Amino acid sequence: MIKDVFQNRILLCCLDYFKIWSLHVRPLTNNEITLASTVFGNLIDYQQVRIWNTPFLPWQPIGMFMAPIGAIFVNPENYSLDYAQESQIYQAVFIHELTHVLQFQQGNSVLVKGAILQTAYYLSLKRYNPYAYTLKKHKAFTNYNIEQQGDIARDIFLGKIPNILLNPKK
Repeated sequence: MIKDVFQNRILLCCLDYFKIWSLHVRPLTNNEITLASTVFGNLIDYQQVRIWNTPFLPWQPIGMFMAPIGAIFVNPENYSLDYAQESQIYQAVFIHELTHVLQFQQGNSVLVKGAILQTAYYLSLKRYNPYAYTLKKHKAFTNYNIEQQGDIARDIFLGKIPNILLNPKK
């Protein structure tokens, strides 16, 4: 009896610490698929995508979304039932993360490549920015690193650059 109470307390503490009480996983909404299609067309298998209202990493800060394994992980504070109905800022972050979903679906090791880029960022004392890119006319989308690709997709969504994913010759 005492052992059961003790184990239950530990379980309750863990559930509370990792915010598992309100764990929610959902597929993309039709609105989100429509939004994503403006950038990605049919390049992503949208039916396979899931959005979790929990961080991927225990230290994932509020405001940071992650998609290293084909699903998007969001802190509960940033979770939405439909990102297509959110502000343009949230939509742009959503598009960036869907780029990582696309990369994963194409067989890229997003988790490893992302870890390498973040390590380079911190080892350079933040002088190297893995997100910064210069769009070059004949450079293929896949020749940019994974974070640059995410920001390129975001900028396509925001209308800052032509859609080189669906029209690579632009």
